[in-house]
Amino acid sequence: MREPRRLVVYVSESRRRGLRPLWREVLDVCHRHGLAGATATRGLVGFGASGKIHEDLTPDAMPDLPVTIEAIDEASRIDAVLPDLDVLVTDGLVAVHEVQVVKARPRKAAAEAKVTHQKLIGKAKMLRVHVGAKDTWEGEPLWEALVKRFHQLDLAGATVYRGVEGYGASGRIHRRAVWRSGDEPITVVAIDSAEKIEKAIPYLDRMVGSGLVAISDADVILYRETT
Repeated sequence: MREPRRLVVYVSESRRRGLRPLWREVLDVCHRHGLAGATATRGLVGFGASGKIHEDLTPDAMPDLPVTIEAIDEASRIDAVLPDLDVLVTDGLVAVHEVQVVKARPRKAAAEAKVTHQKLIGKAKMLRVHVGAKDTWEGEPLWEALVKRFHQLDLAGATVYRGVEGYGASGRIHRRAVWRSGDEPITVVAIDSAEKIEKAIPYLDRMVGSGLVAISDADVILYRETT
């Protein structure tokens, strides 16, 4: 893929255009422009600095969940879709990032006392792994195996997003079934130094048989409590 770019659109789940959810309209625009693939996602599970894996067992109870629509394609194709998104997304965020495609297959409780924070800024890499919900590795869901592997590799954190709807190389749109788990898209995101992200690549080569792995530059801003 020449000059790959990552398009990201952030909207609220409650936003609509006419009778349809806004995120679905954005996805349809990507599809009409012939982008190689696009996925709409929301948070499912992840871990951070504590190393403890957190799960939200009742995500549907959360009001007005954020939805992220991602697409990766050549720069010229991404540029072509931007005018339509400018009209469509009046309350949200549209961003385009440079990206390196590695593989492509068709808080604590609030304290009473005032807390002082330390702000740390630095360069890092963001790793995204796009797979299907039905993909497995050694008898368990692939996304779960990836989170465990990233945890073993001591990456700073990872988050799994379950796709609401999306399509890939086949062009077929995958939707999550209402009463059962379908083959919806899953995205695993991890951010750490370039050296630590590189250590994960050999495992991805073995574990990801069909999907897409992408790495992009990231400017990290970290807020830590100080005593």
